[in-house]
Amino acid sequence: MKKILIVEDEPDVAETMKMLIERDGYQCDYCLNPVEGLEKMKGYDLLLLDIMMPRMSGRQVLEEMKKRGIAIPVIVVSAVGLPLEVASELGKVYPGVDFVPKTEMHTDLIRAIVEKIGK
Repeated sequence: MKKILIVEDEPDVAETMKMLIERDGYQCDYCLNPVEGLEKMKGYDLLLLDIMMPRMSGRQVLEEMKKRGIAIPVIVVSAVGLPLEVASELGKVYPGVDFVPKTEMHTDLIRAIVEKIGK
């Protein structure tokens, strides 16, 4: 069973994402603290990452992953006006990062996960 880690500072959003993902047959955990999430990433098949978080932004998490050589697939799930401007910017710096707006989470999240890591 594929394992997914969610790094999201909003408990209700993290729990909703976890329920959606587990309902579709994946194993899923979440961290509400991005610093803790960085320490937990090993052994996961996919990271779902918020951009706007206290202590450390999603961009900073991506930077730190790059520095540490942590190379797991990433889908950014964010409420920030993400899809065009930010997705383009982050995609250039962190190739292979995909994006799902939180507003489309219920319809697009599982599709994006399947495309990224399969079943």
